[in-house]
This record gives sequence, structure tokens and C-alpha cells, in this order.
Amino acid sequence: MAREVVAIGRINVDIIMQVDRIPAKNEHVTSEQGLISFGGSASNFAAQIAKLGVGTGIVGCVGDDFYGQQALKDLSSAGVDISSVLVLDNQPTGIFFLAEQRNGDRVVVSEPGANRFIEKHVLDEEALVKSTLVHLAGAFPMMASRVQEISTANGMIFSFDPGRAAGSLDFKPILRRTDLLFLNQGELRNYFDVNPNEKALKTFAKTIPGIVIVKKGVKGAVATDGFEYCSSRVFDVPAVDTLGAGDAFAAGFITAWTRSERIEQALHVGNAVAALTITKKGAQMGQPTMDETARLLKKNGVSIESILRTFKTGKRRKGKGRR
Repeated sequence: MAREVVAIGRINVDIIMQVDRIPAKNEHVTSEQGLISFGGSASNFAAQIAKLGVGTGIVGCVGDDFYGQQALKDLSSAGVDISSVLVLDNQPTGIFFLAEQRNGDRVVVSEPGANRFIEKHVLDEEALVKSTLVHLAGAFPMMASRVQEISTANGMIFSFDPGRAAGSLDFKPILRRTDLLFLNQGELRNYFDVNPNEKALKTFAKTIPGIVIVKKGVKGAVATDGFEYCSSRVFDVPAVDTLGAGDAFAAGFITAWTRSERIEQALHVGNAVAALTITKKGAQMGQPTMDETARLLKKNGVSIESILRTFKTGKRRKGKGRR
């Protein structure tokens, strides 16, 4: 399958512990339930969009260790092209540790490991430009600059999800060439001092060439290109683990938008994909297929037949969405 989308960013091993309470200093507690799985924003996104049926590749770094080998095996099994992943000697694969209480309070510790070298990754431009969209997951300023130069010169769509650790990033030069910008409500306020209401979002969206998409948790999601403003509610599912939901949402949104160019429909697909993802433990364990997503949407009165047909005909968006 041709690489339609390329994800760039972190590949991690996730260690998740469910606890009655977060331990105090020097205190030992026993986890009610623990899980070791694979994650990292780019890895989550790539695995999900590949499961939806989109030709996908990933650019990242892992260590030459058991976890790195297994992470790549799992990505490959999901249908992701891993040929652009660097396997680094004498470096550990990134580790993400989360201890979470039932009320949602959590402690997070991360060891970037091989992910520290993403900025030094030498891009295979010839391979990259064969794709129509590149999705950068995380705050990597040098990588963002290089990717944007390539995407602009070759008419590719640039999608950006900066994540929660982008406070020191200089957004101004990046946003000038961003087609899809994914944020949650906290990131929108912290990075841009913008509230997620219609008027403020439209004004903000007019400062970039593309679409601003805001994830609002249990309140669903909204998106605007500065003119059209759309919203989508969440879908009622038994929530088990929200880890990776934002990455799954982005994968669903991009899959739908590149095929329909309808913002509202893309929001519905993103929310449905995220909803199914959170029904199982781990960032990637519950990731749905497109058929599973379509069934949930149909159950809630949303038809995506026009999108499903594109997978049979091979039709998809081929150019920029900039104004």
C-alpha cells in the first residue's frame, strides 16, 4: 500500500499503573492493575490511521532493545511502514510511565530515550514527498521547519499536534504554513491565550492558512477555518482508558477530511474513533477499524457512506487546503 500519510514523532513503551491513591514521598503502594503496552503520539496516530485503512509510514527513533523491536513489530502488524524508523545502538526505547487514581489524578514520568534524536533524524525527502500529508506529533522545532519546507515545496498537507510540552516552542513561523492544527482546550489557552468559543476560535483560525481543531474532552470537539464553524458531540461508550484518545481522534479526523473535505463529518469520525479507542486499556489496544467506526456512527445517526466509498475507488484529497 502506498504511503498516503507519514507520522513523525515519539515511539514509546507505556507502563500504566492503576492505584487507589498516588503514593506520598518514599511510600510504597500496590497497583490494582498494571499494563505494559506501546504508545507515543506518533506511534498511536500511525497505528490508528493505518487500522482505518490509510497507507501510513512513520519517522521516529527506537533503541536496539527488546521494546524497540517489539514496538516496530506491532506497528508493522498494524500496517505501518517502519522503514524510516532509526534503530539506535546504545540507546533505550522511550519509556512513558503513568500512575493514575480512579478520580483521574495522575503522575507521569517519561524517559525520552531514543526519542531525543528525532531532531537529528535525516529525512528521506524522496520517500516523504510520495505522501500527500505529513503529521508532526510533538514539539520538534527543527523537524517542523524542515518538514514544512518540504511540504510547501511539494504541495503536501502539513498537520501539527504540538502536545502538552510545547510551551517553549516559537509557534509563529510554524503556524504560517500549518494546514491542520490539533489542540486541546488547555493547549489553546496556554499557548495562544485563546478561549474555545466560536468568536475567539474563528478570529484565531484566520491567522493560519488552514483549520484549527480543538478537542474538548467530554464536550466533544470543534473546528473552524475562520469562516465555517462546526462541532461534534462525544459518543456514549463505556470509558476504560483515555490514553491515546487525542491521537486516535486526529487519525479519524484526517482520514475523513482528506476524503470528504467536510469539517463536520471529519469531527464526527474523529470522535467516533476516539470513543472506541477508550473502551480498552492502553493507547492502542482499542483502536478501531473503519468498519467498526462506521457502525458506531450509524448507530448514532451519522452516515459516512461517501467516505467508505473512497476506500473502494481510491479517491482522496490530493492538494492543499489553504485559503
